[in-house]
Amino acid sequence: MSKAKHAGKQQAAKVSKLRSPQEEAGLPERLEKNISKRKRLYMLLCLLTALIFSLLLFDVNVSEGTDDSTYIEAGYRYATDFFSFHYTFSAPLYCMFLALPIAIFGVNLVILKLFSVLFFVLGIYFLYVALKGRIPYITLFPALLLTALNSLYLYHASQTFTEAFVLPLSGLFLLALFKLDDATQSGVELKKSWKNFLLLGFMTFIFYLSRNVAAIAIAVVFAYFMLYKKYLTAVYSACSFALFWGLYQKVMVPAFWGHLNIKGGLSGQAGAIFLKNVYNPGEGKEDFWGMASRFFENAKTYSSQFFELIGVKSETSPHSYLFFILMLALVGVSLGYAIAKKQKYIVALILYVAAFLSVTFISLDVMWKQGRLVMVYIPMLVAIASYGIIMLLKAKFPKPLGWLYPAAIIFLVLVNLNHATDNVREHLPKLRKNIAGNKYYGFTPDWVNYFRMSEWAAKNLDKDKAVTCRKASMSFVYTGRSFSGISSVPTLLADSALALSSYKQRFLGMKYGDVPMNIIGALHPYLVAIAVGDNTSYYYTYDLPEPLYAEVEHADIPIYTSPEELMAVIKKCRTSYAVFPDSLLEALKSRNVGYIIDASLRTNPAQKTGSTISTITRYMSFIQQKYPDAFRQIHQIGADDNEPAMIYEISY
Repeated sequence: MSKAKHAGKQQAAKVSKLRSPQEEAGLPERLEKNISKRKRLYMLLCLLTALIFSLLLFDVNVSEGTDDSTYIEAGYRYATDFFSFHYTFSAPLYCMFLALPIAIFGVNLVILKLFSVLFFVLGIYFLYVALKGRIPYITLFPALLLTALNSLYLYHASQTFTEAFVLPLSGLFLLALFKLDDATQSGVELKKSWKNFLLLGFMTFIFYLSRNVAAIAIAVVFAYFMLYKKYLTAVYSACSFALFWGLYQKVMVPAFWGHLNIKGGLSGQAGAIFLKNVYNPGEGKEDFWGMASRFFENAKTYSSQFFELIGVKSETSPHSYLFFILMLALVGVSLGYAIAKKQKYIVALILYVAAFLSVTFISLDVMWKQGRLVMVYIPMLVAIASYGIIMLLKAKFPKPLGWLYPAAIIFLVLVNLNHATDNVREHLPKLRKNIAGNKYYGFTPDWVNYFRMSEWAAKNLDKDKAVTCRKASMSFVYTGRSFSGISSVPTLLADSALALSSYKQRFLGMKYGDVPMNIIGALHPYLVAIAVGDNTSYYYTYDLPEPLYAEVEHADIPIYTSPEELMAVIKKCRTSYAVFPDSLLEALKSRNVGYIIDASLRTNPAQKTGSTISTITRYMSFIQQKYPDAFRQIHQIGADDNEPAMIYEISY
């Protein structure tokens, strides 16, 4: 055999032993190619999963959180008199949208909730459209499927909170951002790309109108383009947003609602950001260290909840900073690889999540701890974390370990699928009862008594007088009658209250328990303020005529003879506030409130512990310190030992 023939055989043998490109590629690469070929099928799977489980878990009742019923009532007011109402407590767009189906179908919970299901499914689709071909499919589809199976998302898919409504808007916002990025790859040519600028400005503005925290979206846009040295694009994008914001704030609001004297552009929620306690303004505002503590406490809470929501963390295990550190590590790894690999769309998602979560951690009161506030970032966070894990496996571990990533995704999908199916089994009996006409089935006795009392009030009480209660919008949804709400007891800083109070005769301060029983009745008319320290110590301040002052002074009891003396005691407390009984009563009178409902709503919805939401009770008790006969009970629903609801007539 010649040397040429022998060499040819050796070469042929070598070639025959070489693997094909498909065999040579690692498992992640093969999965990426497989999913890319069948992306429409996988997209359909995600959409059908979201739709089927949303319908199986459909809830025809409003939640106990009140926000959803508040949006419905606001939508009703827009529907009945659009130009005489403007919702300012939070971003108003969702309420404006609800006005459309309400104008057509009335306040029909099933119809309104079906729109939420539609938004949830559309949200998954729009995220797919925004990110397909831009990030790896092996990161995109796990993010979408875990969103479609997420139990909290499935719960909100049939609630009238804003979360389902915001999901498609976030997808459209990202799509508009990327479309403009594509249109300005070779520089800004306004003649060719002005439509893209306007589209992004409009979507950013619409996003802002749908959710308070989305005001940070324009900063995300600006930072993204500046990072990639597209300076003109960044400036023009900000100008486009400013155009729509200006048209709304300076033209539409004055033209449509100017007669309502709407103050500024800040909503009620935004104005409460810096309060230590949104339910008790009298505790004052946070300082720098208070805000920093809030940030890290919220970071711990919501990072832990994120891992809980995707099935990594058990619901029973405590929140921990370890989850915040893990989240930072995953995002950091993804950011490093995204910059190195020039994967700018992953960078965009990281900017989006980092900005929105930072604002969330800073702005939210630590007491809220609502998973829905981090739930909206699940698809983005899963995509970001998946990308980092895949790149880390590729770079640091041999190819045989490529199976770790798909195995982890399959595990998470199965965990979420199991949780969702368990919820379906538990929920279906309730759904059948509700559809059969038992609208209160599933509520605990405290809520049933509250709703029945609301119905009784709507049917039996004078229509010319308002009825006030703790959950006014929920009462509206189930009765059709507007109620006046009390969400908190209005308070002031203790020192401000003492300084503002007008003591025209003689100031007297006394601690609760020290007031002489033989003269307490004579002191009632002269009560000015009640100062509270650490929620346990109550101090009463009076403006007394000289004879009565002398009588108390000679009673040999501890008294404070000046506001400054009492303030020195109160300042030793960690927290303090003050209440004016006359102001509380006047607030009711100014709203023409004739009746007040006090219910036994549980602080722990899952258990009857005897601890109830005390807002109404406290409100009434502060008034009764000065006016003992201000309230007369006229009706009760529920036995005394079965979480009753009572209604009182107010005597002015």
